[in-house]
Amino acid sequence: MQQTSEVLSLLTEIDLTRDLSETTLQELSTQCRVGGLAPKKRIRVTDIAGHRLFLIDGHAVRMINGIGERLESYQGLSEPIDLFSDSEDPGDCVITETPCIVLRMPVSALESALASSLEVSDIELSSTEGEFLAELYGLITSNRLELPARPEVALKIQELTNDPDAGVTELTEVIQRDGTIAGALLHATNSPLFRGTKEILSVRDAVMRLGFRNTRMLTTSLALRQTFKARHEVTREAMKAVWTDGVLCSAFSYVLSDVLNMLHRERALLAGLVAGIGAVPIIQFIEMRDPNPQLEQIERLVAKLSSITGVLVINYWGLGEDLVAVAEQFGNWDYLAGEPDYASIAMVARWAVLQSEGRPHPDATEVAAFKTLGLTPPPPGEPIAELADSGESLAALKSMFNM
Repeated sequence: MQQTSEVLSLLTEIDLTRDLSETTLQELSTQCRVGGLAPKKRIRVTDIAGHRLFLIDGHAVRMINGIGERLESYQGLSEPIDLFSDSEDPGDCVITETPCIVLRMPVSALESALASSLEVSDIELSSTEGEFLAELYGLITSNRLELPARPEVALKIQELTNDPDAGVTELTEVIQRDGTIAGALLHATNSPLFRGTKEILSVRDAVMRLGFRNTRMLTTSLALRQTFKARHEVTREAMKAVWTDGVLCSAFSYVLSDVLNMLHRERALLAGLVAGIGAVPIIQFIEMRDPNPQLEQIERLVAKLSSITGVLVINYWGLGEDLVAVAEQFGNWDYLAGEPDYASIAMVARWAVLQSEGRPHPDATEVAAFKTLGLTPPPPGEPIAELADSGESLAALKSMFNM
């Protein structure tokens, strides 16, 4: 019982598992084991076949492709380290330098736990689509298909803007390390949404004009653009369409939050951008497995599966349960929350995008989120009345993202 209790506590500290339900964590904990390793112990990747090994406490050296990396973990003070997360070479190994405590987790149990956290029962899949999802999910959970990289610069900026001892100088230095984000931030600062009496030409002046909260919101959102990349002409077209929809959804989400004075408009903007993030690994996987992808096939798979893969991405990035719900409910017009949340805002925003562009969309009375937000569903063919005076703000937001 003590072993299970200890494992359960450790699972809540690991990125992959911390957001699983309590019941799922309990089940997974019964199949994991904590043990000790003596100093100078060599563990090869082949020694843990079918398992993941996490360093809980101690010092070790990881040798991957002949390159050594020193690892240090402190139980209760740092997150457990996945010792062979990206390794497939049988020659890769880990050598302990001090007595170490490790957590051993069966891959099959982990995949089962992650799968149980996804709601797929309401999605009708053909046998081919089901096989596609199973293969995609297996590659992701075994680290053979990487999820989109976390926007690390943006995360560092979030840390600084939450640090009372950090100042403009430290924040400016971090932003300037990424030329793409720095340039995009200057462009956004000079957009109609934030433009002042004179043009901003330096990152420092941009931060001064925007303030820490807007800088955090913008850099996180702008960093996401780098995630939407593809190599093939067809997949590039699909990725561009997903990004464009994300920008439009984020603009409407921001304005809805602002007009209704609900939640935080900066967070709502981010919610709109990540609502469809699950499309990214789907498109990347199609690009990897199919030399001649078809746009119709991509659009069909994205429509059916992006809510599932979106949950994986948001959990991997650690953006919070409120945004996990946004991705999870993507496209679920029946979603009815007990109180206003970002998923409801993103849902109504997506409806507004489709309506404004004359694309297929349900009748507003069939979108439960209107009720959650206290909005009167507009008649067929009509836009949302509460947004009637928001045209300039919407245009400014689109301009900010260089559309």
